[in-house]
Amino acid sequence: MYNMFESITLKSSPIKPALFLAPMTGITHSAFRRLISHFGGYGALFTEMLSGASLIHENLSYSPFTKKRDCEGKVFYQLLLSGKEDIKAILDRIPTTSPFGIDLNLGCPAPNIKKLKAGAALFQDNKRLNKTLGVLRKNWAGILTVKCRLGDDSKSWKYEFKEKLTQFEGNGVDAIIVHPRFTKDKLKRRARWEHFAWIAEHTTLPIIGNGDILTPKQLQDNRDLFSPLSGFMLGRIASVKPWIFREFDNEICSDKSETTPINYTEVWEILYKYTLEDFPPEKAIGRIKEFSTYYARNFFFGHELYSAVQGAKSLEMLYDSAMTFLNNNPKVSRNISVAGI
Repeated sequence: MYNMFESITLKSSPIKPALFLAPMTGITHSAFRRLISHFGGYGALFTEMLSGASLIHENLSYSPFTKKRDCEGKVFYQLLLSGKEDIKAILDRIPTTSPFGIDLNLGCPAPNIKKLKAGAALFQDNKRLNKTLGVLRKNWAGILTVKCRLGDDSKSWKYEFKEKLTQFEGNGVDAIIVHPRFTKDKLKRRARWEHFAWIAEHTTLPIIGNGDILTPKQLQDNRDLFSPLSGFMLGRIASVKPWIFREFDNEICSDKSETTPINYTEVWEILYKYTLEDFPPEKAIGRIKEFSTYYARNFFFGHELYSAVQGAKSLEMLYDSAMTFLNNNPKVSRNISVAGI
């Protein structure tokens, strides 16, 4: 209908539609990506942030952080690096899982990541960033993307961001994913979509936007802000509505207008089942609780689901509590908010 983000091509490889699942710690593991694949509508998925140092020792085909199934389609592996790791050794191992591409995390502002001198801290260090990108490109011939924020909120942020764009271009990066918040901005502060156009004007690389989009209508209503982008990435809303990509694909990338009723109980049960298949019970319970925090936003009285699940001391109690709520025909909220999560 809107003909936005129908496709993007990176290194001669088409991605249709140009809609991506954002990497989210605690969420975009193998079980969740498998659930997302049930509904389709996306072009590519991202793993959650993967510690480069840990990948040296992981069983990549078994770990729920790195394993992937054919049903997922195109999957990017997002790496957390400081530049001090043996990047060549890491990249020598990754091809065993056949990732579609590699993404370098340059945006995470969490204090524990800052201590590692990774994420946003690497983005701010021009010399170390340039070296890290150079080693990545030298040892990885496939698709290479970076995901970043706007940097520090200072009068010179545009000058500093332009320097980064030059580095990305010079080191053979294939696309830039931009979450338009400054490093210190919390998620409660709105994403600064108005900067997408300026960024796109100052680079030859395709820009993939990320931040605060919850409905296809938002993209249409703000078409002038999003038209400079080559693609878009959905994050927290995909955790609330794993079928969201199908809605976006139907509305903005095709002439379809079909809607399929969602069985909310079945979706939660599938995630529960898949998580237990990929994680040991003591790890699975935390992952299911994390997902349920988001999923509860679908319901008018979702706080009841949230409280019941978070208070569960065992998987059995967690399952029974969720089923008690979901099987009671809970009222679905039509105006979903992801504020605070």
